[in-house]
Amino acid sequence: MKKVFLTLLLVSFAAFSCNLKTQKAETSKEAGALKEVKTSKKVEAPKGVEAPKSIDTPKGIDMEYINAVDKLMEVSGAKTTLKAQFPIIMSNLREMLKGVPNDVFAKIESKYQEIFLKRMTEFYAPIYNRYFTLEDIKGYITFYETNLGRKVARTNPSLMNDLYQAGQQVGVAIGQSVVEELQAEGFDTKGL
Repeated sequence: MKKVFLTLLLVSFAAFSCNLKTQKAETSKEAGALKEVKTSKKVEAPKGVEAPKSIDTPKGIDMEYINAVDKLMEVSGAKTTLKAQFPIIMSNLREMLKGVPNDVFAKIESKYQEIFLKRMTEFYAPIYNRYFTLEDIKGYITFYETNLGRKVARTNPSLMNDLYQAGQQVGVAIGQSVVEELQAEGFDTKGL
């Protein structure tokens, strides 16, 4: 029983210090659930972007809202972050598909980067819609168009990385302190 308690305690601290990994998993679950969202009409591409023919508007989300989320993703730096993630995805695919020539893969990568960004808007809109009205999104955009908003967008990736690392350090330190205290109380902490 003591060992189960210790394991649960350490798992809790590990989850705390790895909060970004947890958020990634939750986002994956949400994205998976969104695949089942029924659609009602074809999505029109955000202004200046040609949408692939297969994107549909998630049921209950109008184009004005989707366009607002698209603009928010642009001004907040989210699209820049997604663009940075795409080469990692493609690199992993290249590793799995070693028989595909580089020139063919380069064409595919170019084509699907745009589709990837458009799909992310499609998947993000219903998630934003759970928490924000159209007016909220417009206010959010207005903020990101200010000097402070641009600074937040520019510095947020570095800030989140630094905060993540600090969270890991605190989580490890607290976890070690808890283990030491439990050892002093006579609990078996071997194997943790």
